[in-house]
Amino acid sequence: GICRKAAVCPQGIRSNGARCEFSGNDPVVCCPDNSMSTGDTTSNRITTRIAKQECERINSGSAHLTDHVSGRRLEADRGEFPFMSLVVFSGEQSEGTRCGASLIAPRFLLTAAHCFRDASPAKVYLGIILPNDAEKDEYVVRQLHTHEEYRSRRNDIALLELEKDVVFKRDVSPVCLNTDVSDIGPTVNLTVMGWGSDGNGMRADKLWKAVVNEIPLDQCKKMYRSANLSVSITDDQLCALGEIWQDEYTDACEGDSGGPLVMRVRQKFYIVGVVSTGAPCGGQIPGLYTRVTRYLDWIEQRVWGSGQS
Repeated sequence: GICRKAAVCPQGIRSNGARCEFSGNDPVVCCPDNSMSTGDTTSNRITTRIAKQECERINSGSAHLTDHVSGRRLEADRGEFPFMSLVVFSGEQSEGTRCGASLIAPRFLLTAAHCFRDASPAKVYLGIILPNDAEKDEYVVRQLHTHEEYRSRRNDIALLELEKDVVFKRDVSPVCLNTDVSDIGPTVNLTVMGWGSDGNGMRADKLWKAVVNEIPLDQCKKMYRSANLSVSITDDQLCALGEIWQDEYTDACEGDSGGPLVMRVRQKFYIVGVVSTGAPCGGQIPGLYTRVTRYLDWIEQRVWGSGQS
């Protein structure tokens, strides 16, 4: 076969051919020599990634969008992030454990694998601001799908499959998966949210949000090395850090794990990262996030039954 853009080789997609690389934002697949298409609209429709198609179905008016303020943690408004979920763990395991997850489809939420090393997910709460919110939509977790190659924060990604479909409404709706593989860049504001601790270890009693910006991987690696932190950082991860506020940098903290890092484009939120790990929060070392675009095939295969594995 020959490496060609997927848009002109639907056969390469359908036969689960090996993906060679990306040309800009376009996946390049191993294409049989005799399978070149004319690139007509039918072929292009076939090769549009399923995550992008599903994003187009999401009602952009479902989120109450508010202005974000850089440099500090702020309380989120009810309905501002209708995809945000609190994971509830089973039995005694739940004591002191908090993780977030993001609704990406009627029956699936995206989260971090490391949340479930010592605990099993029992259910999720959607449509909440307070961890013990009376106004909550509760769904039972049917199955946990942890990445098969998850090892000590490598491939730190997982899916929660629910017993039944989530009912979408004003305060409960899915988030788009980011499918743009190009670097986001440090000038784009990203928002992280969760019910985790603040820099002083105080647990949040309400959903908080903060604005952070991407730190280039090379710079991020140098910052970790200069702090004598032996953390292996790969292209499957994304580094981000906020501005300084009252002697602390804005960052995700303990208890925010599994929650989303999102960017806003044309009135829609796109999840670009999953809160994974990093240095103690509040310092000048960036937090580490699992980079969503590196796992699109893995997600699509399990959520929508498509993708290249």
